[in-house]
Amino acid sequence: MRNLTIKRNKAGAGCAGKLKVYIEDHNAGEIEINGVPCRKIGTLKNGEEKTFSIDENEQKVFVIFDTMSKNYCNDYYKVPAGSEDVSLSGKCKFNPAAGNAFRFDGVTDEEVLQNRKSGNSKGVVVLIVAIIVGFVIGFLMTRGGLN
Repeated sequence: MRNLTIKRNKAGAGCAGKLKVYIEDHNAGEIEINGVPCRKIGTLKNGEEKTFSIDENEQKVFVIFDTMSKNYCNDYYKVPAGSEDVSLSGKCKFNPAAGNAFRFDGVTDEEVLQNRKSGNSKGVVVLIVAIIVGFVIGFLMTRGGLN
């Protein structure tokens, strides 16, 4: 076993929400994020740092806000195999289309960057649909259609 320390740097975006931290686990997967079975290892508040115990295999660590937006409002980091402790940091970035998602610092992995881009595209669709639904409901309420 080794330690994984994650520091959630303070940020205005997403500051009120607790982030959920998941680790890839093909045996005890309680949730699937981007097709990867995962189990929850903890939560992070704004400005908080926590240490989690993980095994020595290569695995992905995911950070999400909630299960409804887990497939577009997420970020992950590939923790390499080894026995050395791992320290990561990041913060929530202002982007309404991506749900003000948490982003790990210093990520250069092309697969992770592509996941961010894909999540942003999905988030734009969700945002547009929400605006249209809100507009329709508001219009119907003002016209007396939903009394």
